[in-house]
Amino acid sequence: MYCPIEDSRFQQDLRNSHLLREPDIDKLAVESRQKLVQEFADTYANFRERVKRVPDKDARRISEELSCPLEVAMIAYLIEMDGIKGIREAVGMLAEELQRRAAVGEAVPNLPGNVMEFALVEGRWISHINGPFIRKLELQTRELANEEESVGQDEMEVEKALSIIAARTKLAETYIAPTLKEWVREHPESTTEDVLMTFGRAITKWNQSTLKGKFKQMQRRCTAFFRMLREILTTASDSFTIDASIGRVDSLIAELESPFDEMSLRAASHFLLHMTPRPVSTRGDRSHYVDIGVRSTRGNKAEPDLTSPFDFLERDVKLGARRHGEERQEYLKERIGRVVRVLKYGGDTAIDCVEKSLTELKDRFDLEDLPLESVLEEKRDAIIGAPISERDSLAVSLI
Repeated sequence: MYCPIEDSRFQQDLRNSHLLREPDIDKLAVESRQKLVQEFADTYANFRERVKRVPDKDARRISEELSCPLEVAMIAYLIEMDGIKGIREAVGMLAEELQRRAAVGEAVPNLPGNVMEFALVEGRWISHINGPFIRKLELQTRELANEEESVGQDEMEVEKALSIIAARTKLAETYIAPTLKEWVREHPESTTEDVLMTFGRAITKWNQSTLKGKFKQMQRRCTAFFRMLREILTTASDSFTIDASIGRVDSLIAELESPFDEMSLRAASHFLLHMTPRPVSTRGDRSHYVDIGVRSTRGNKAEPDLTSPFDFLERDVKLGARRHGEERQEYLKERIGRVVRVLKYGGDTAIDCVEKSLTELKDRFDLEDLPLESVLEEKRDAIIGAPISERDSLAVSLI
């Protein structure tokens, strides 16, 4: 997984972040970009190999239903398999980039090889931004939340203001900015506004129109936050560190106030960091400078992210309990069907899918009284006796 800043190292740097020098930031940014390039090379190779195993029947069905190129349908299928986005949303995101390129005179030639190359590269970006990038960003943002909540509430020490500024700078300019620069490099004729829309939607989970409507409000709050920190710095006695920090903040505020399509990528990285969800505080002194109305996508919980198909199966079974009758049945069939497809793609048979799923469900829901062996034996016989073409759908029904 992409991890440009090790957690332990990040925490240590956060305590001493006001000592960070410009060369240190540049060095970390270079290291971050190098790791990103290597990860992308691995992801590209992974996609190129896996796309060969996408069922032709499924890819053609997606292509026909959503009126998209077959190559786009194949990559969307993989993105859904990885639990990143649903097929319809993945196709929509790939189609948006195709349309953007056509609008700026960089249209992808309508040839299978060219479309596949585009889909592989863009699919890699969709997977990275909405997967490892967001998870790591939210995790590291939590390290800043407690300090930021007190901004503007009480008298703040200059030392703490310096720490917040430098910690934000580290996260924005050594983690976010290198990713933005690489995205711009691989997206011809793209603007900073394109960057903000692409990454902003992944961060906030808002749709495009909602995000665009809130940009101005978030821009004002972000600049107000840095102005507040600047005011705190001006109360300190003169020193080179203070003067340099004030100069950096002044420069950043000026960049943040630029039109969105002209904003520097450095400012964009700070802007995106500001709109990143913070854990919902139970304290009454939460700072309005950082509370922008975006809730944590993990619900402010400490459990691990959903990673395996069975994590999603457990969640969907719990959500299914809220539905009734045929609605519940259809919901569970659709969700279980997705789990079965993922397991089948990994090489499991229909029987394996049933056995693994029921075993996991028994353990996760503490079904001690379930005679698993006899149940599995019965279902195993049912699958063996069914025609091969019907075994997958039967596995879903049995689960």
